[in-house]
Amino acid sequence: MADRSKVGMEFATYTMTVEKNKIAEFAIAVALKEEKEGINPIYYDEASAKKAGYRGIPVPPTFMTSIFYWTGEGLSEIVKALGIDMSRLLHSEEEYEYYGGIYEGDTITRKMKVVEMYERGTRDRLGRFAEVTILETEVINQRGELVAKVRSAMMER
Repeated sequence: MADRSKVGMEFATYTMTVEKNKIAEFAIAVALKEEKEGINPIYYDEASAKKAGYRGIPVPPTFMTSIFYWTGEGLSEIVKALGIDMSRLLHSEEEYEYYGGIYEGDTITRKMKVVEMYERGTRDRLGRFAEVTILETEVINQRGELVAKVRSAMMER
């Protein structure tokens, strides 16, 4: 069960460089394709991205979800810090607010904190409610600009 005293807790900040192959890899996975030729070329070809009006290869809209897995010790670091039982964890919701573009070659920094924890739903056969933890992540680029906010809901059943 998640430790509710963790509301307000901030995680260590992590920085990563957005790599061209990671953008294509993510787009391929989301599109359920085998090869990059099955996805929109703006996610792997700079000329196609520029022709479409981008300044470079952009990240797909839900790319920020991957920042949990590609920074620090991944999701295991988060659930361990919160006292969540990984075997009972469900990824419940994800919300994105974009304030600017994120492109191949950008260096982005993740600043994440716990903003809310609450019970949800009906009791299970052991008398427990689902526990929901809301994380808010600010994504800041190499120029110090806030380019995205992500709100993630994790549910422990």
